[in-house]
Amino acid sequence: MSRPVVMATLAAVLALFGLAVIWFVVTPRPDTVESSAQEQRQRAEGFLGGAPNQPVRGGQEMKPRW
Repeated sequence: MSRPVVMATLAAVLALFGLAVIWFVVTPRPDTVESSAQEQRQRAEGFLGGAPNQPVRGGQEMKPRW
């Protein structure tokens, strides 16, 4: 084999190896995805859930500011 063919083959093998390593490092594990989604859900409920101790039935009517 000629030198350019060997160099191209070596470069292709190294590129595939590098992509495989990046794929396994960057791809999240299934167990971490679920815990992350659970944390996001709890944080959203805490932020958007409102205050359960405040009475909101028959509250003050909102007036538009024109």
